Amino acid sequence: MSFTLEGFLLLFSRLSGLFLSAPILSSRMMPVRVKVLTIVALAAMMAYFVPINYVRKITNPGYFVAALVVEILIGYALGFVAYIIFAAIQLAGQIMDMQMGFGIVNVVDPQSGMQIPMMGNLIQTIALLLYLAIDGHHYLLQALAQSYELIPVLGLNLDGNVIELLIRLSVYMFVIAVKISAPVVFAIMTADIAMGFVGRTVPQMNVFIVGLPLKILVGLGALLMMMPVYIWVFKILFEEFFTYIDQIIRIMGV
Repeated sequence: MSFTLEGFLLLFSRLSGLFLSAPILSSRMMPVRVKVLTIVALAAMMAYFVPINYVRKITNPGYFVAALVVEILIGYALGFVAYIIFAAIQLAGQIMDMQMGFGIVNVVDPQSGMQIPMMGNLIQTIALLLYLAIDGHHYLLQALAQSYELIPVLGLNLDGNVIELLIRLSVYMFVIAVKISAPVVFAIMTADIAMGFVGRTVPQMNVFIVGLPLKILVGLGALLMMMPVYIWVFKILFEEFFTYIDQIIRIMGV
């Protein structure tokens, strides 16, 4: 294949949408100039070997502008599906923090620039490292390159199946968060029940003073014990959401 300016701009737009929502690629720690140069370099390389299919020929500037907007939307949708898993992990950490007493302690997330809970930042960082270890960002770029086989230019299909899948994934995000945080929350609730019995049998003890550090200790201990299990679960979740990326590509195709 030969390099064409039209193909380069279309690839640049779809990559730009991916860099707006995908984990790691959308990080605010990466300067904007570096992002733009990375997108330009990737689009220039991919323009030589990625076959770009068209639903209809682009005959005027209006069609071309519409095609660029649609390409950005396609790339954003692919990155958003991958981002949902990290949003679920962050939500699980927030649930843990509320039970441990860290609900008012937040740190700045370097990925999004927002304040997130401490445990959410910890397990999200572990998930990001695992995501890089299994080359999840490479899989996203590969999926984007192969998406032109099913989603040609101006061939985006936004029917009810796409909306249904996105809603199902959003609901699934809360289910994942509850399942991830369940062991730690259960351990803390057990400590709360034990402190309740102690408070009834030993009224002289101030359970509020003793209970707060005990909950933190129990929560950190449960999190430490569950960390190997979490790493195994995160790997399974990544593989599952990679299949969802393939599924949304098929649904959005013509």
